[in-house]
Amino acid sequence: MNSAEREAVVDLAAIRHNVRRLIKVAEPAKVMAVVKADGYGHGAVPVARAAVEAGAAWLGVAHIPEGIALREAGIEAPILAWLHTPSSDFGAGIEAGLDLGVSGWELELIAAAAEKSARPARVHLKIDTGLGRNGCPPDRWEAFIGQALEYQEEGLLRVVGIFSHLAVADEPQRPETDEQIERFREAVAVATDAGVDVEVRHLANSPGTLSRPDTHFDLVRTGIALYGLSPFEDQTSAELRLRPAMTLRTKIAHCKEMPAEHGVSYGLSYRTPAPTTLALVPVGYGDGIPRIASGGPVTVDGRTYPVVGRIAMDQMVIDLGAAGIAGTEQSVLGHEAVLFGPGDDGEESVDAWAKAAGTINYEIVTRISPRIPRRYVDSDVPDDGNDAVAPAWEIEIETSGAEQTQALAARLGEQLAAGDLLVLTGELGAGKTTFTQGLGAGMGVREGIISPTFVLVRIHPNLRTGPDLVHVDAYRLGSAAEIDDIDLENTMDSTVTVVEWGRDRVEHLAGSRLEISMVRSVGGAGEPEASGRGSILAAAGKGPISDTGDDDAVVLDFDDEDDDERRRIRIAGFGPRWAAEKPALEVD
Repeated sequence: MNSAEREAVVDLAAIRHNVRRLIKVAEPAKVMAVVKADGYGHGAVPVARAAVEAGAAWLGVAHIPEGIALREAGIEAPILAWLHTPSSDFGAGIEAGLDLGVSGWELELIAAAAEKSARPARVHLKIDTGLGRNGCPPDRWEAFIGQALEYQEEGLLRVVGIFSHLAVADEPQRPETDEQIERFREAVAVATDAGVDVEVRHLANSPGTLSRPDTHFDLVRTGIALYGLSPFEDQTSAELRLRPAMTLRTKIAHCKEMPAEHGVSYGLSYRTPAPTTLALVPVGYGDGIPRIASGGPVTVDGRTYPVVGRIAMDQMVIDLGAAGIAGTEQSVLGHEAVLFGPGDDGEESVDAWAKAAGTINYEIVTRISPRIPRRYVDSDVPDDGNDAVAPAWEIEIETSGAEQTQALAARLGEQLAAGDLLVLTGELGAGKTTFTQGLGAGMGVREGIISPTFVLVRIHPNLRTGPDLVHVDAYRLGSAAEIDDIDLENTMDSTVTVVEWGRDRVEHLAGSRLEISMVRSVGGAGEPEASGRGSILAAAGKGPISDTGDDDAVVLDFDDEDDDERRRIRIAGFGPRWAAEKPALEVD
């Protein structure tokens, strides 16, 4: 047992595991690891280093001094700081090479600081799409873009990104997220039409990253998920395949016998129901534990006890429920007491403390006081199978428009066989259905492939001698269990199965698969006019497996017939089928 009286143990291997997991979920978008508030209480510098080691492409902080501290620690990854006041030292941020989020009023001050520094600022323009906090109001957005471009023409700044923030992504079915996506797309289109050529568009936070692929765009900003905690009330970290990184533990400071009906702690809100033994836990609200969190769990020797009575500044009490053990071999004096951790040794998660305090897990870990020393470890955290498996090969090809995309897919379709599984990933308008149409042409299936949005699954019969094509839209299927409910395994051996929005939902169905990620260029012609994929799906009920039929459906990519935007298509082969064969692909 560790000799420290009190400590928050942070497992950097868990941080790296979570980053790899989030990279997998977000692909082809990049991952920003948000390390504001001292890494949500975990320690910004160690967490940032671990996150970058694991593949995080960006780091995010709220305030400029937080970013400067990372630079002073030798961290060179791109860093975005987005929360400022008129007293913020923009010049120091520019000198440190930070990217700066801008909502409006900051632009003039940043331009002045850049002129003084003789170094252009890198800025991300923020549009308020509905959260109502920071961000430029939509009615001022066009003028804001114009002002930013004027400063860019003067060489004082470069508009690197456009971003916004989701308000209710932790409740994935709420329509406000669809509305925010629509407003964000409109804002990007306005900026693009005005001449802004951005590197990154970013909207998704942790819940958006984990539940709404249509929010991913070029970059996702992951905060709480980075630390292994779930942003959802109805899903645990384990269900999301995340690993909690912090364990908070101490040692029992006192153990004594108490009679029945004896009051405990300030206010005497708890009285012992019978003769018992009380144990004193030397952690309190001065250490960041909420004062109102009576009932929070403390695990001692593998057994969990609720905190009784009011939590004080420096201590709390648990009732062991057994009399006469103080001063005996059964005494827990000096034994380890764990408030929360990953659950390996039977301890409770931080979510139990959040429930006791009537708050969220974000607040519990973030408020753990510096009075609690941090200790960093590197455990042997196993990756789950799909996250750990590397592709046998990867191909990246760029196409220009629907015709060339379909031609590439047709070439691949000619080389597919019964039992093949293809997983398609890409934002709204990336070209997933168009790609599937090309696959069908190459396979020789009947024409008429459209999005299976409204029926979930369509079977397209082969007009030659090859396998049929099963086309699936998994967007509304939230888990692998829901995928199993539509019985794809009954047809997989004899068909080619193509699943849009299928990542992390269908990998278990086959030992081999092709993962196909599609990224469209930023803005411009062909930007979808639909009001967000979720709003379309909200009206659609789950339907049966269907043939092509005559029912109406919405084709959600290459909506503009003149869309000649370029698509970057990444194809990766997994499993023994594709380890032995790499398809020959070329674009004319």
